[in-house]
Amino acid sequence: MVLINLTGITTEAWTHLEDDMMPGADTRVAAPLARLTEEAEGFFAAVEAVGAVVSTDADYRSLAPLANKLSFVVIDFPAFGDGRGFSLAVRLRKDLGFTGEIRATGPVIPDQAIHLMRSGFDTVEVEDKREAAFKAALKRYSVFYQSDYTGRTALTHARHAVQERRPEQQRKAS
Repeated sequence: MVLINLTGITTEAWTHLEDDMMPGADTRVAAPLARLTEEAEGFFAAVEAVGAVVSTDADYRSLAPLANKLSFVVIDFPAFGDGRGFSLAVRLRKDLGFTGEIRATGPVIPDQAIHLMRSGFDTVEVEDKREAAFKAALKRYSVFYQSDYTGRTALTHARHAVQERRPEQQRKAS
């Protein structure tokens, strides 16, 4: 597996904790959301960084009490056709104000690369054989008709703004 950086953030390695594992001091760990909701404050203080591993069917509101404690969130897609992970990333960014890394794992495909980035994902973990296709897909488009999670001006909004600034007689002529 290879990690593809979508946004240029600095990523670091982390250890996935299974249910029976305890973290070492000063480590970066990822644990299932269910486990993190049960852990005491001492767990978060003992490690360098904590991340939550969530499935696409997770309710973003269940991450709200942990949002200020988490350094990253890993959204595990069960299938490339499951779009709920995109919505989850948008809700984390917009509604919870989450600024940490959001990583996609699972069978995502290169055609989804730009949508992952525009939904708030920072990184995606893919099979080695798909790395080149993902990187090529990220360069495919630079202008979009729809706004992204940040609210950047989309092409359609920019066009309407230009038309509104034109004098009335120019608008009738066009």
